[in-house]
Amino acid sequence: MPLLKKVNDPIGQAIWDYANGICKDSIVVKSEIAEDDVLLPSYFFREYDQMPIQEQKALSLCRGRILDVGAGAGAHTLWLQEKAHSVDALEISELSCDTMIKRGVKNVILQDIFTYKDQKYDTILMLMNGAGLAKTLPGLTTLLNHLKTLLHPEGKILIDSSDLLYLFEDEDGETWVDLASETYYGEIDYQLTYKSIVGQPFTWLFVDQETLSHCAQATGFRVTEISKGDHFDFLLELALA
Repeated sequence: MPLLKKVNDPIGQAIWDYANGICKDSIVVKSEIAEDDVLLPSYFFREYDQMPIQEQKALSLCRGRILDVGAGAGAHTLWLQEKAHSVDALEISELSCDTMIKRGVKNVILQDIFTYKDQKYDTILMLMNGAGLAKTLPGLTTLLNHLKTLLHPEGKILIDSSDLLYLFEDEDGETWVDLASETYYGEIDYQLTYKSIVGQPFTWLFVDQETLSHCAQATGFRVTEISKGDHFDFLLELALA
């Protein structure tokens, strides 16, 4: 995934504006599966007690040197820093990185996870549907294989996602997913807009727990379910087998 320049980064600009008290406009989210939605910039600045239980649990399990992938405004990284953890915040957004530095994040890395290779970690944190970075199911295998190269032998990945199958159910509970389709039903196309900034269309992956677990095991991980949410979401720990 290419780095996001300031002129083409709706989320990054919204994060920067919010941090600097400039504007609190919402980010407009367009997708192929639902009507337009909005994302509030304030969500990227939530405190620990405002985070979903899944995220709180993941943070409590972090050990050793930590890589926070897709760190956003640094909400998770800052909490880990306060607990005296050694943590690197990885982002592809220049503006998000600038915001994290302004907020006091010590180790900010502007780079794509798929090309990052400068360090090894005890914990890799992938929250806010971290599996989505893979974009597609084949991409998930590529992502997990790469993450293996960033782990110490006893290292682990904490990763969450959601199963969108419920969106394809009728009133009788029957699903209408096209099983003959070449694409997985959780590969969703999005486009974000903030003020006058229109981002490039992108694909984000929402993967069911069974499929993610199978892919992780095939890639050489031991899979442990950490928790399940109330809305088809879940948190897994992947440890090197």
